[in-house]
Amino acid sequence: MRKFLLFLLLGIFVASCDDDDLGPITTVNLNFKATYDGDPLVFTIENYTYPDGKLIKFTRLNFFVSNIALLEETGGEAEVADIEYVNFTDNTTLAEAETPITISNDKVPTGTYKGIRIGIGVPSSMNNASAKDRPAGHPLRDNYNNEYWSDWDSFIFLKSEGTYDANGSGIDGNGDNGFGHHPGTNEVYRTLIFNDPIVLEEGKAFDFNFELDVQKLYVKDGIPLDLTVEENLDTQSPSDLALAKYIMDNFVNAFVLVK
Repeated sequence: MRKFLLFLLLGIFVASCDDDDLGPITTVNLNFKATYDGDPLVFTIENYTYPDGKLIKFTRLNFFVSNIALLEETGGEAEVADIEYVNFTDNTTLAEAETPITISNDKVPTGTYKGIRIGIGVPSSMNNASAKDRPAGHPLRDNYNNEYWSDWDSFIFLKSEGTYDANGSGIDGNGDNGFGHHPGTNEVYRTLIFNDPIVLEEGKAFDFNFELDVQKLYVKDGIPLDLTVEENLDTQSPSDLALAKYIMDNFVNAFVLVK
């Protein structure tokens, strides 16, 4: 019994020392919203106008974010989150779409940083079937059944699904094209860096407000992806890698940090 108490006290002491080693800390909130051409993205009940003038409707939008860290001038970094799953699909009302999805870390060291890094997708070090063995509550384990594709040996990094008014008659079930873009594999993982001075103070929560304009995932150099072409409607196999890269490359313009 005395040995048990000794180990218990030692464990408490070590944990206390680990917290002390962090020094002053504060809370960082990562807030995510989805929009379409600047308007809140509402699923199932709203049609939007594609850049070619036809209608488009979204029924699903989710993606992984990972390796999120604050960058120090000296080259070091402070981790905010290793990997998280952001799912907007339940935003079926305007109020829901205007309310951000928030991920928080209350143990981020205070100080001055030069920017923030965020990965889109699942990094290669995590992108494998063993993710199903992670602890309950881990984003990869919780979403393994829906987001891991064994044929690709990869998680699906992004799901964007909906219906496009291919013949211009309106989304009415006649001449519409369903689309399902599911980029995956290590080749399409993307890293974004936002360089902007950041000062974290003890006891003062800091918010990063990110917005993904899903329309911009489908536009490059002012030209929209042609959704009348069958080959552009899905990324269901590794042979669709060019289209998957096209969509993931467009995150650089579609995903912004709002000041």
